[in-house]
Amino acid sequence: MPHDGFRGWIRNCVPVAGRTLDNTTAIALIIAEDGSIQGVTVVGADGLRRKLHAGATILASGGYQGNPEMLTRYMGTRARYIRPVASGGYYDKGEGIRMALAAGAAPAGDFSSYHSEPIDPRSRQPGAVVFIYPYGILVNTSGERFLDEAPGASDASYDNITRAIAEQKEGISYVIFDAQVEEIPRWKTSIRSEVAPLSASSLESLLAQLGLPLSETLSTIARYNAGCTSQRAYSPLELDGVATSDVIPPKSNWARPIEKGPFYAFPIISGNCFTFGGVKVNVHAQVLDNDGKVLSGLYAAGETVGLYHQVYTGSTSVLRGLVFGRLAAQHIAQL
Repeated sequence: MPHDGFRGWIRNCVPVAGRTLDNTTAIALIIAEDGSIQGVTVVGADGLRRKLHAGATILASGGYQGNPEMLTRYMGTRARYIRPVASGGYYDKGEGIRMALAAGAAPAGDFSSYHSEPIDPRSRQPGAVVFIYPYGILVNTSGERFLDEAPGASDASYDNITRAIAEQKEGISYVIFDAQVEEIPRWKTSIRSEVAPLSASSLESLLAQLGLPLSETLSTIARYNAGCTSQRAYSPLELDGVATSDVIPPKSNWARPIEKGPFYAFPIISGNCFTFGGVKVNVHAQVLDNDGKVLSGLYAAGETVGLYHQVYTGSTSVLRGLVFGRLAAQHIAQL
């Protein structure tokens, strides 16, 4: 890729592939009398609408993680607390999905869900993830634990855990851990926030900084500590089965008492990497209608395609853009 990134790549492709229109937004598909898609209507920086006719149209405009109205429509009131993981997500307004659905495209994927990551709301960095929570406890604004922080490997469980954080009051939780974290090799690599954790020599001082109810949160920690009775060997780099007993909710791995100062905490909210809902396509990336028929002339790729339900399959987010983009291009080249 050129040194100036995507814009440079586009500029180099233009002499071969066509032209680009900056500051231009597609607002509707052009639908012929026979139902085929014959291009798009766009609006430019001058506010004028133009029709761009084409034999094939590919929708690759992302999901709707940057559209509060669509998020609220499909996810409910919790959407107010969910923000894109990276700044680019704010530009994913769902235009392609809305245009396709309005033209009769079939919906696919789970519109009420999204690929979530635990991020530090104080950070201004993109992708400011905080993955240290399996080695501590997560509490909500009431000072209560609300889930198993370590049900399995982090990369297999963080999606569901982080979406559960969005369900808490104000959409926020706090991971609390202690100085024993220093026994975990390279533990700081699990955190990409540039903002340091809150810290204090006592739990009381730490909870005061967090603004959490003192009595309730200390009781939560005391109950958790009392349940950390496992005699299994602690092993932070593998699922060790060091679990709590007689504690609700349980913790299945890496359960050790929070008792050694200094004590630390990070606030965590649910970051939206991309939304799951999109349009249905076939093996040629052609968009299908609700009867399973092809919407002639219309293709989709990337986040505009609805694929996921409940859990995102790792390493497939960029891959689906490459795969369906290539499938669409190959099919169009044969027309």
